[in-house]
Amino acid sequence: MPITLNHKEVRITIVTGHYGSGKSEFAINLAIQKQVDTLIDLDIINPYFRSRELEPFLKEQGIEVISSPLDNALGSDLPFIDQKAFRPFHTNERAIYDLGGDKNGALVLRQFEGLMKDANFLCCINVFREATCDVPSIIQMIRSLEEASGCRLNGLINNSNLLRETTLEDVLHGQAIIEEVGKVTHLPLCYTGLWENLSPTNSICGEVIPLALYLRKYWL
Repeated sequence: MPITLNHKEVRITIVTGHYGSGKSEFAINLAIQKQVDTLIDLDIINPYFRSRELEPFLKEQGIEVISSPLDNALGSDLPFIDQKAFRPFHTNERAIYDLGGDKNGALVLRQFEGLMKDANFLCCINVFREATCDVPSIIQMIRSLEEASGCRLNGLINNSNLLRETTLEDVLHGQAIIEEVGKVTHLPLCYTGLWENLSPTNSICGEVIPLALYLRKYWL
């Protein structure tokens, strides 16, 4: 199934979100399920749970991973991004960008100024994190990300979860808060991340993306 923006297929989707929102896990699952060509790890801030950690696995799925141009840079927090990160904007490949979530991480997107016109720029939200637990704090985060990146978001992702303890009620609780955010910001709820062990219901808004816990597979 293609990724869409205003009912039009788009090649490029950029996923941002506060630390702990599960944005990298969501970006990985979205890339696999949409069978994109490339996953670009733009997170130069947080050295934990980076999508680049799954490069060998994603390669098996037919997905190229682009991150740092430095060798052996998996755990580094050095601000280096491979120039290949610009390639999807000038080719026909379909790509997911995993962007660092705070305002410092969002600054990286300034490099792509003028190229974002037809891209999805989505904010991944987990209402069970203290910094994004209510409508005012989520709106404050959105404004901060937009100001830092120089780009306007055009959609929201409900990724409200408590990892393996998540229930459908938790997801719907997050949905109610995020829908209120949408009323203020005029941003649609595009996707809902749902742990793969849960069954979706008609009450869930947006396209459901079943989530396998790739980055937290063994120790959480």
